[in-house]
Order: sequence, then C-alpha cells, then structure tokens
Amino acid sequence: MAQARGQTLAQMAIAWVLRHGGITTALIGASRPEQVVDCCGAISNLDFSDTELAQINQIAGQKDVNLWARSAQLD
Repeated sequence: MAQARGQTLAQMAIAWVLRHGGITTALIGASRPEQVVDCCGAISNLDFSDTELAQINQIAGQKDVNLWARSAQLD
C-alpha cells in the first residue's frame, strides 16, 4: 500500500498519524540522519482515500492491533 502511495512504510505511518489537522507532531525513532530525511518525506502525501483507511483498519484488525489505544494502554 505504501509503495502504491509513492511512500516508504515509515512515511505512510507518519502520514497516517498526521492526517488530521489537529495533530501537529509525530515522534519518530530515527537512529541515523537518513532515517530523519526519509520520515520528512511523509508530508508529501498526507491524504488517504476511504479505501486506504478501510484497508488499514482491516489489516490492523487481522493482526489484533488497536489503532486507537493510547500508548500507555499498549504496555
């Protein structure tokens, strides 16, 4: 899906986090400068189609991932 969007998986994940206007920050865990550069590429495509969002929800459901849990709930 990320490749079809012209993004790396990291870029797509960051775009998913930033897709709502009220979210202004996404924390990344880069350990190398080139990872920071890659992550910055997320802003080139922040829009998701309804189909893409449905596919992400479906995959998350299959993997038993709660996309809406607060990070503290994941421990």
